[in-house]
Amino acid sequence: MLSIQEVVKVHGGKLRALDGVSLDLGPGVVGLVGHNGAGKSTLMQLLATLSRPTSGRILLDGQCIVAKPEAMRRRLGYLPQDFGVPAHLTALEFLQYFAALKGVRDPARIQRLLELVNLHEQAHRMAAGFSGGMRQRLGIAQALLNNPDVLIVDEPTAGLDPEERLRFRKLLSEIGFSKLVIVSTHIVSDIENMAQRLAILRQGKLVAFDTPEQLLQGARGRIWTALLEPAHYEELRDQVHVLHAQRQGERIQVRMAHGQQPCHDAQLGEPSLEEALMAQRYALHAVAA
Repeated sequence: MLSIQEVVKVHGGKLRALDGVSLDLGPGVVGLVGHNGAGKSTLMQLLATLSRPTSGRILLDGQCIVAKPEAMRRRLGYLPQDFGVPAHLTALEFLQYFAALKGVRDPARIQRLLELVNLHEQAHRMAAGFSGGMRQRLGIAQALLNNPDVLIVDEPTAGLDPEERLRFRKLLSEIGFSKLVIVSTHIVSDIENMAQRLAILRQGKLVAFDTPEQLLQGARGRIWTALLEPAHYEELRDQVHVLHAQRQGERIQVRMAHGQQPCHDAQLGEPSLEEALMAQRYALHAVAA
């Protein structure tokens, strides 16, 4: 169990990157969602013990990881978004290097991980010459070397082709059967197919911690579709939150978020998870205003 208790992180004495965030997390995949500047990267850095909170506590099975960071590091796998590889190492040497740092002495595990991420045939190639997707796969293998209890990944499918994305969504989902996997991503379809719970951050605050179905349920009755004349669209778009607009012949097909029917010919639509998240942001903004 990972317990985040009233965590605050202040940068430069003024900017609150995190503002009283509390979460209790057990095994499973948790999606970390929020726009740029919401606090996602700050929270991941705190959990990875790369930074310390200004106040609050983070406990792993009751042990404070701020006071005893090694307790977390032994059980952690971490893949940051900006993941670089040395120019002079092959993929195999790269994993051997990290295995030594993590105290992993089983050569067979390195081979299994290379096969898991489909790099076993590239093991003796210089990693610096890999494509972005291949580097990302190598980074995921690195994060799994010590068979971590907590896996933190930032934009794990960035640079991967559709087939590879499916492979890693399946991989992370399976890891989440028995371990805690925290995934930060802007690709909502990845979250929808992986995460059991979503933690939504906005301006450093936790505004929701729900299942995807709960978020979809909250958006039902607030997503509308309509086929509008251009003049009507121009009039309406300042009154509602437009999610998508596309010209169809002489008219415009619109999907929008609003608390009630925005015009007489608008029909209720079934929300996607991305639309549900956007609708929630719109609702929170309207309340704040």
